[in-house]
Amino acid sequence: MDSIFTKIKAYQDSNTPFVLATVVSSTGSSPGKECFKLLIDNQDNTFGTVGGGAVEFEVILQAKAFLSNGKGGMVSYLLSKKAKPKNDSEKLIPMMCGGRMQVFFEVFGKKQTVYIFGGGHIGQALIPILKQVGYFVILVDNRKEFIDKNILADERIFEDYIEFSSQFNPDKDAMCVLLTHGHNYDYEILHQIYLRKIAVKYIGVIASKGKAATLKKNLTKALGNDLDFDNFFAPIGLNIGGDSAAEIALSISAELQSVRYNLINTSK
Repeated sequence: MDSIFTKIKAYQDSNTPFVLATVVSSTGSSPGKECFKLLIDNQDNTFGTVGGGAVEFEVILQAKAFLSNGKGGMVSYLLSKKAKPKNDSEKLIPMMCGGRMQVFFEVFGKKQTVYIFGGGHIGQALIPILKQVGYFVILVDNRKEFIDKNILADERIFEDYIEFSSQFNPDKDAMCVLLTHGHNYDYEILHQIYLRKIAVKYIGVIASKGKAATLKKNLTKALGNDLDFDNFFAPIGLNIGGDSAAEIALSISAELQSVRYNLINTSK
């Protein structure tokens, strides 16, 4: 049987939001004892226990509220039909046991996702940087050897670029970084994104100014003049100097951070 810590790791590996509720103190005849733990995910699945019954029902409701606003905290529960709460923050649950419990709620929200198309030398340098600053990194490549070598990515997808981009459904705050080994691949991925009107926070392409202009021209010719390029960044990366793979990766990560914190919000 899986332990609760195994379940936590599985949630983190799959970028699933959840709340960990832990009983930190228990007095009287309360059903939940110190260190009892309960996991509640964003699909209302639970794992573990804080004692069951009415108190667990209330803990689950509170966990959902914390998960919704992204903040955790400590909550005190009085389990009694007769006693009165010590203060306004103590929650009364009409139970016969007459005990008290304090439960700490820790929220693990969904990490912002970066899709990297192409696991070549720049992609390999970029992945560990993004991991260190808290992104969930998904690598997509049509070359098996590059999927195999990029072990630091949270998720690795070996698939044709067009096939993947024609069916993936990223979150609205997701970011797409195009570092493929062919201009045609970049165009086809972009074509699918704009054809499907996928709303993401950032689309960046490694390209010269000339290539970037050509990509925009061809996309407009194929899909119409009403395309929104406000989140389109090409050439990719902030102009901070350097031309090695590591330096380019640093400039890309700096640009992603600037967009992430709304310091940049228009096309270049």
